[in-house]
Amino acid sequence: MICLSACLKGEIPHLINTNQLERARKTADEYKSAFGKENFYLEIQDNGIPEQETVNQELIKISKDLGLGLVATNDVHYMEKDHARAHDLLLCIQTQTNVDNPNRMKMSTDELYFKSRQEMARTFGNTVPEALKNTLAIAEKCNIELNFKAIHLPQYKVPPGKTRESYLREMVAEGMKRRYPDADNVIIQRFGHELKVIEDFGYSSYFLIASDFVNYAKENAIPVGPGRGSAAGSVVSYALGITDIDPLKYDLLFERFLNPERISLPDIDIDFCYERRQEVIDYVVRKYSKDNVAQIVTFGTMMAKGVIRGVGRALGMAYGDLDKIAKLVPNELNITLSHAIEQEPELKTLYRTDPKIAQLIDTSLVLEGLTRHASTHAAGVVISEKPLVNYCPLYKVNDGQISTGYPMTSLEKIGLLKMDLLGLRTLTVISEALKIIKRTKNIDLDLSNISLDDKKTYKLLANAESVGVFQLESSGMRDLLKKLKPEKFEDIIALLALFRPGPIGSGMLDDFMKRKHGEVGLKYDHPLLEPILKETYGVILYQEQAMRIASSLAGFSLAQADNLRRAMAKKTPEVMVQTRQLFIEGCAKNNIDRKTADKVFSLIEYFAGYGFNKSHSAAYALISFRTAYLKANFPVEFMTALLTSEKDNLDKIAVYINESARMGIKILPPDVNESYANFSVVGDSIRFGLAAIKNVGESAILSIIKMREKDGNFKSIYDFTGKVDPRLVNRKVIESLIKCGAMDSLKLFRSQLSAMVDKALEVAGDVHKDRLNGQLSFFERFEDQENFKKTFQDIPNIPEWPENQLLMYEKEMIGFYVTKHPLARFEKMLNTYSTCNTTQLENMRDGDEVLLGGIISKVKFTVTRRTNEKMAIVTLEDLSGTVEVLVFPQTFSKSGGLVKPDAIVFVKGRLGLREEAPKIVANEIVTLDSVRAKYTKAITVNVVTAGLEKNSLENLKKVFSRYPGRIPVYLNFVKPDGKRTIVATGRDLLIEPHEGLVRDIEKILGTDVVNFKV
Repeated sequence: MICLSACLKGEIPHLINTNQLERARKTADEYKSAFGKENFYLEIQDNGIPEQETVNQELIKISKDLGLGLVATNDVHYMEKDHARAHDLLLCIQTQTNVDNPNRMKMSTDELYFKSRQEMARTFGNTVPEALKNTLAIAEKCNIELNFKAIHLPQYKVPPGKTRESYLREMVAEGMKRRYPDADNVIIQRFGHELKVIEDFGYSSYFLIASDFVNYAKENAIPVGPGRGSAAGSVVSYALGITDIDPLKYDLLFERFLNPERISLPDIDIDFCYERRQEVIDYVVRKYSKDNVAQIVTFGTMMAKGVIRGVGRALGMAYGDLDKIAKLVPNELNITLSHAIEQEPELKTLYRTDPKIAQLIDTSLVLEGLTRHASTHAAGVVISEKPLVNYCPLYKVNDGQISTGYPMTSLEKIGLLKMDLLGLRTLTVISEALKIIKRTKNIDLDLSNISLDDKKTYKLLANAESVGVFQLESSGMRDLLKKLKPEKFEDIIALLALFRPGPIGSGMLDDFMKRKHGEVGLKYDHPLLEPILKETYGVILYQEQAMRIASSLAGFSLAQADNLRRAMAKKTPEVMVQTRQLFIEGCAKNNIDRKTADKVFSLIEYFAGYGFNKSHSAAYALISFRTAYLKANFPVEFMTALLTSEKDNLDKIAVYINESARMGIKILPPDVNESYANFSVVGDSIRFGLAAIKNVGESAILSIIKMREKDGNFKSIYDFTGKVDPRLVNRKVIESLIKCGAMDSLKLFRSQLSAMVDKALEVAGDVHKDRLNGQLSFFERFEDQENFKKTFQDIPNIPEWPENQLLMYEKEMIGFYVTKHPLARFEKMLNTYSTCNTTQLENMRDGDEVLLGGIISKVKFTVTRRTNEKMAIVTLEDLSGTVEVLVFPQTFSKSGGLVKPDAIVFVKGRLGLREEAPKIVANEIVTLDSVRAKYTKAITVNVVTAGLEKNSLENLKKVFSRYPGRIPVYLNFVKPDGKRTIVATGRDLLIEPHEGLVRDIEKILGTDVVNFKV
């Protein structure tokens, strides 16, 4: 082991700097004794720091006195001297400050870069040349050999007298009987082929381990997914229960998973219930030892948008300017800044013409890709044959969890086995839905036995009613469902493979739909292609199809076909020429002419960039189908489970509540006499859970439910406070229950219940005290307790809170308006003047001008960094959802008075779609009355002539006269036979749009007769 004395922060340099020279010398001598004279070196540097020169001189003296070697080094914080400024800004990013802060952390030199040999020689070559030579001496003493060919697979412990291979074959044989009771020779040969490859590669333990923890999960009722990734193409995985989709039925290929001609570690990824995944990991740790099992580290890096925002904040740039620049970076996966500059003309122009933007981007280019933080990989778990410290460093993350110090790719290179144990929320939803169905309908539903031809399910999908359905709920996917109209399970498999940027951008998706609907005839360049491509209407959609074509037409083995697929994906020119020739030669042996062979190869080559792994698509399509089946056949139970799974995500809850309403399912407010912790089914309605209420914790909920189930429903607030545990259900909890309507079943106004809380708690305190002392309470021993309670529990004679206050409290306590939405009475006006609603924003184009009405649910006031001007970040909510609105200083100065919580306004602005969620940059904010006055072009009043009273038109004229203005009015006379006559009123009856105008007209002619033309 070799030891160096370190930089200025090291022990010996610190002692020298603090003038403890004798102690520094003594410490150096102690290190010399510990490591040996040849293995301990004193470090000298030239970094421009004044103290360093003093330290260097003393270290040279100590070196001579003790006979210790010197070594010239330099602290390297960045690679090039020009990067000092970028590193300074990186420190600002890491410490969350900016360059203008005089108290921030900063380096006192710009010499902390990787210096060249010549630079080091200029400083130390003449004075202490041996310090430079010792760099090589140290390097020669170091000897490390890394073996990247060794594989360190864990060894599964099999029963005595059995090998791992024989035990695996035994388990697979049992599974095969269960999965394929009438197995023919083809099936038996497939099993034999897979087992031979697994044994030849030495992967028997791997499959036994995967089977073991999957079976543990199933035995402990932990939901497991039907499969994920290419492992679904293995019949061995299917027989062992690792996967649950039949590979033979859907022509899924084992070679896509394990290629016998190319040694690679198998990769089995498995989905588990989101809430119980950790139980499976804990089991693996217990079984294979905590020393041999760890989760995998992952490093968060600064990507294009993130690094621009980070550097911009460190430079103190204004939020609006920075936001605009970051949004110019295209929303492409893993896009780099240099590519963004080439792709986006506006960004390129700003970079070339604006010095400040050039500084921002130049610095960002230096810092782009650097690690920002370390965390635990969402799914990866590594299992080794020996303690992991023998193979890689370990790292403790913030929560105390031990993870590997190497990321996933490095672990694979050193031969460690990685498995992905993923948490999938949908499995939790399915499990909860099945429990609810059993509880409410007494049906033991086994989803593995449901028909994949269920008509209700395909009707739901064809109508694009797929909100909440796994992988099919996005607006883009719903649009595709409407166009494609799936009719069979294979269509769903195809959907998941098609809905990706590649197939969409290439036109493959449109081609697929036209062929499915018969708009384009199906033609096959060779008869052998038809059985392979028939299910996808002649389109090469899956990687497995490309492999099948190479096998059927060119005689490739499936292993060779997989190599062909990989070669095409990499598109190396020389490899492609060679591969094409092999394909054409193979086709020739099968009597296929060169022209056809060349055309088919070009076809495969074209689709190779877009082909998807069918094994993964098929397995996930099964989850999609199951969730769609539950929604179509058990809608209330499914939506209840869905709402419960997202109870902590207010945005998702809002979406699913709206979807429930669309489905005709009523959402009931929480109720102490009926609610449980989670959402629950009540008849054909869904009742809010008590856990959704702010300030109401788990222990309080358990106390409420326990006493309700023991003594029946609570009859009054006194009854409630007298029964529940006052230590758990305190004043704050009770007030929250009242405000959100959870005590409405006590048949009093919320205002009355709120006024009674103090007295109820006072009386309950005495009752609980007597119970603790073993005494009967006064209530319990009073002869005529009912009459006593009626007179003692006086109910204050006060009116209910105003509607806006009731709704405000509901929103405050549970995040939603359950009784009714404050915008409900303005629905017609919102529909009239809004150019879209919040759910339609993502289907529009970036930069579109929108006018959107809603209620302000959240406001964050802030100031711009550069000019210190006021601005606001607003959450605007309409009847469909929410959107973030940025109110920059110019707009804020004009409309700031309207920017406040619970204000109902209209926002006009530009739509931004360059980030994950749509945003609006406001140009104008106006009130409801203002939007009428500003955007109404005309008013039409429908007048039904049948039964029209004589003085109605005269009264109508008087109404118009009361609201004089500049907007024309048109009377639409509707006759009994349906014919219409439109008459314009005179210029003397131009009006000003106003809510009072509509109300007065409706008093004369009835409701819904006024239409505003925008």
